[in-house]
Amino acid sequence: MMNEHMTTTGKAPVAGIFLPIILLLLLCILTMPAALSQSKGKLIGRVSAADGKALPYASVALHKSDGQMLKGTLSDTLGRFDIVSIPQGEYFLKVTTMGFIVHQSEPFHFSAHQTVLEIPEITLKEETRTLSGVTIKAQRKLIEQTIDRTVINVENSILSEGNTALELLERAPGVTVDQDGAISLKGRPGVLVMINGKQTYLSPKELSTLLKGTNSASISKIEIMGNPSARYDAAGNAGIINIQMKKNMATGFNGSISVNGGAGRNARYGSGLSLNYRSNKVNVYGSYDYGYRGETEYLDFIRRFYNSGVVTGTADRTSNQDTKTNEPLHTNNFRFGLDYELNARNSVGFLMNGNVGKYTHDSKTGNLLTDHSGTLLSNMATTNYDKQNWENLTYNLNYQHKFEKEGRMLTADADFASNSFTSNLNLKTVTLAGSSNGTDITRRGYVPAVTDVYLAKLDYADPLTKSLKFESGLKSSFTSSDNNLRYDLLNNGNWEYDANGSNHFKYKEQIHAGYVNFNQQFKSFSLQIGLRGEYTRTEGHQITTDSLIERSYFQLFPSIFISKPLGENNQLQLAYSRRIERPDYGDLNPFRVFRDPLLFNQGNPFLKPELIHAFQLSHSFKGNYTTAISYNRTSDVMTWVNGQIDELNTTFEMPQNLRRLVNYGISFTASTNITNWWSGTHFANLFRNEYSGSGDNGAIATNATSFSFNSQHSFKAGKGYSMELTGLYNGGSVYGISRYKANYVISAGFQKSVLGDKGTLKLLINDIFQSRQFRESTIYGNIDMNTHIRLDSRRGILSFSYRFGNQNIQKKERKTGSEDILNRVKGS
Repeated sequence: MMNEHMTTTGKAPVAGIFLPIILLLLLCILTMPAALSQSKGKLIGRVSAADGKALPYASVALHKSDGQMLKGTLSDTLGRFDIVSIPQGEYFLKVTTMGFIVHQSEPFHFSAHQTVLEIPEITLKEETRTLSGVTIKAQRKLIEQTIDRTVINVENSILSEGNTALELLERAPGVTVDQDGAISLKGRPGVLVMINGKQTYLSPKELSTLLKGTNSASISKIEIMGNPSARYDAAGNAGIINIQMKKNMATGFNGSISVNGGAGRNARYGSGLSLNYRSNKVNVYGSYDYGYRGETEYLDFIRRFYNSGVVTGTADRTSNQDTKTNEPLHTNNFRFGLDYELNARNSVGFLMNGNVGKYTHDSKTGNLLTDHSGTLLSNMATTNYDKQNWENLTYNLNYQHKFEKEGRMLTADADFASNSFTSNLNLKTVTLAGSSNGTDITRRGYVPAVTDVYLAKLDYADPLTKSLKFESGLKSSFTSSDNNLRYDLLNNGNWEYDANGSNHFKYKEQIHAGYVNFNQQFKSFSLQIGLRGEYTRTEGHQITTDSLIERSYFQLFPSIFISKPLGENNQLQLAYSRRIERPDYGDLNPFRVFRDPLLFNQGNPFLKPELIHAFQLSHSFKGNYTTAISYNRTSDVMTWVNGQIDELNTTFEMPQNLRRLVNYGISFTASTNITNWWSGTHFANLFRNEYSGSGDNGAIATNATSFSFNSQHSFKAGKGYSMELTGLYNGGSVYGISRYKANYVISAGFQKSVLGDKGTLKLLINDIFQSRQFRESTIYGNIDMNTHIRLDSRRGILSFSYRFGNQNIQKKERKTGSEDILNRVKGS
């Protein structure tokens, strides 16, 4: 056996890790004396909604008895606020935030000898509006922007109906999904996608398939965090996207049913049922969703070959390849859970999630090869039939203990996830013209893949004082994957094993992590500082070639967040974090996936993890307008790079580590109420990507300045009618050695409440002008290639949903342990 043992400590230079920390701590030290020198008089309190949930970034203004405003601040992420340096006098508070009625407190007196005055909790009531004699209760906004994350309330969106989770992400502010389902955030690849606060531990292809199979009807909201703190996993260079499934908080028995149908180039339809029973101690819930998505896509590839091996002048040969695909997908999502409150301080829960489906890739490809004068050299026709099945099952046990001290909490989770994926494919190529006229190549493949994940985590939170909160935790995960690809070639009517194309790959990974996090509220600013340590050990075993690659490394991931209110309406935040993106087993597995005999991709077992330093300075005005300036520097960035064998007219693609990616830019988010019936959320992002490094064909130095814009509008027409209109523009960009042209999408949706507001009819028209098309060009070394992909993105969907049973929300909401980690939602 060839045993290639690779061990790295993963220690970055001390200055590289600690210089940002030192600079930020120095800033804290310099600002502390000014804060500490102020008067000791302080007013503290908390702002919440009627259901008891904290309301972050509410505007809290302190007024003198004559109405003159003295000073103000914004509530933090826990709804808390404090106003310092208050002289003796009579005052009242005015509290405002979007979607709620303005609250004015009763007058109160602040005496000279008082150092701290705690105001009783301020509960805001949801705003109601009257339009044409109809009273409309305010919903959560479609998109909510806070200082540290963007929240998309999917269940409030008309445009979400009949879509998949992947299609919802395509419309999320700052998120880009490419033609292969890879996800980027603000131009940065390497996003960690979590479902209910849990990693999926799937390869990008399997994750894309899972998201395509997750019906939007089961999704509550999507959280986008570009710079997470130390208590979150360090994985995900570009940040974290957390998809939260629906959870019914109403007491008693209740549920909902839904059905939808429509078409693009092919039919789409689906249905779902959700049931829930909640009492003071027990919550039992379950749901099932079925979806069918028919899809037809068109793909064009133009590849040019040069005898000199250099792209110059007129190509000696040109390959024009066109593909039409038929891709039906059937998916079944189901969920069952039980939460039980043992007593006032202890609760346990069980949750099972399942996603089972099948997908077929049925495509026909024509490939015309001509010489420099246009003379036909060959004409090949390829049929590719790939039938895929998957089964993703996740089981969770959770426990929560609340200590006698308010806010002190211990949570524990244990998870097991079983993911199986199989692919049965047949690839047949017939040469219709040229020197090999009449010959054919027939290949069949069987790809069974099994991934099992075992995970345990423990988290502890303790508000040491009213202004200092401490968090810590431990987490261990074990992942094993077995992928046994077998190819056979048809030779004279007999199937023969293809040793060159086949590969058996086993991968094991274990990650052990621990973190500490401190959140201190000073008089004039707040500081959160955390440190996470992760030990990683991986083992990739290519059984076919009998080779073993092992890696082990320990990394520290510091994070710092400084937040400072500037009066009543403004808030600044400075954030820094160090993160990692590890190659997954799909990228490490060197097996080949063929589109036709002359075009394939394969993995790279020698990939290294990439590391990033991420900085962001943001400003929020009235909680409705956020501007963020970011700078991110990634080393050993992983990107897909093309290779070419000119004499065989063959092109392939595989992931490689480049030396560096530098990403910097500025983004702006605005929430607007244009009239009492028209509101909107708008996102603009200007960024630049600069790649540098070297590949098999020489040095790589590509860069581009890009611009994206997303604008979503909601209209209330009264009498239960409403409408949504959204526009999305993605400018030209660069990824590795490839450049992408701009595209845009315009979609509209209409809604009518019926049956006493228990039923809802929705009509969606997605990508009205069918403009979501991908155009890619690559010129590197001897590679000269253009790609044009026309997705099946224009479609109309009609849906109906109905809620039954008790819909009264219980004010006292019990959270599971995982919700305190990442607002995890247990159930539907």
